[in-house]
Amino acid sequence: MKVPQYVRGAIAPVFSVFQENGALDEDGQRTFLNFLLQSGDISAHFVRSGMGLMYTYSMEDTKQMARVACAHLRGKAAVVVGCSGIWDRNLDRLPDPDTYLAQGIELGQYALDQGADGVVYTVPECLKPAAGQTESDVILRYFEAVCAQVKGPVLIYQPPVTPKNYEMSPEVMARLADMDNIVGAKISSVDGYYLYELLRAVRGKEFGFIIGCEMLYYAGLSLGARACIGQGTTVNPQLIRFMLDAHDRNDWQGVLEAQDAVNLMVRKSPSPVDFLKTYATEKGFPTPLHNRSQASNPYMSDRAPMTREEYDRFKPLFEETIARFS
Repeated sequence: MKVPQYVRGAIAPVFSVFQENGALDEDGQRTFLNFLLQSGDISAHFVRSGMGLMYTYSMEDTKQMARVACAHLRGKAAVVVGCSGIWDRNLDRLPDPDTYLAQGIELGQYALDQGADGVVYTVPECLKPAAGQTESDVILRYFEAVCAQVKGPVLIYQPPVTPKNYEMSPEVMARLADMDNIVGAKISSVDGYYLYELLRAVRGKEFGFIIGCEMLYYAGLSLGARACIGQGTTVNPQLIRFMLDAHDRNDWQGVLEAQDAVNLMVRKSPSPVDFLKTYATEKGFPTPLHNRSQASNPYMSDRAPMTREEYDRFKPLFEETIARFS
């Protein structure tokens, strides 16, 4: 299967919009998607993403978000949907393996039926090896099973702080890249050597490697990656687009200058979710700041809310930087 055209530049991990009671806010989500569309610099919108609190989602939440995003963005922009089975990343409470796989297949088929341009599955760190198996065996068997049933573009997501024994090796990455409908993978790592080896493993293959930490997009571009997913691909996709365009015209100084700006945005930003929702509201796209708590999960934590002082301090830097690279 060919790598879709949207696996290029900024793929935005869409921030979920919630009602005060924690339910998904469909109207608020549509409004926020309209705000994101304005820049014209986002290649695809990734819903039920990590920054969208994917580990809080139920089956119905996932289907609801797929319906809302696919219907709202149809004909306007690409949508990819996180479709892993239901698990809150509590390592003391692992899901039933068969149920987890069946849920993922059901959600993937559902999202594609709604018009999704691709479906995303996390590395299955919640599935334990059987006797005689390794974690690499688990990963390969899982994606073989998913791809046998989900007949559309499949993307792999290795989230931040994935346990070392579930991090994909170059050999596993190469085998996954050879599966027909696996079209790419997002790897959230700041380990330059590890990323180099993964990119080496898929060099020359029909496979879209996605840098999962925008602070390394410069390095990714130099090694053949073209797409990126990170907080900046939602907050400041203009900078990611500038980097890709500069690369395409062989302007490496321009790529470097924009990378410096990307890294500055990450260092100086308060809560990116709260900042961008507040900024969208100021610009006429009212987006509530309600959140879902993960405090009951000992392996997760809630983000600290942004203060008005933090917002007012970051906003001028944000606007000045966006203007410089737009």
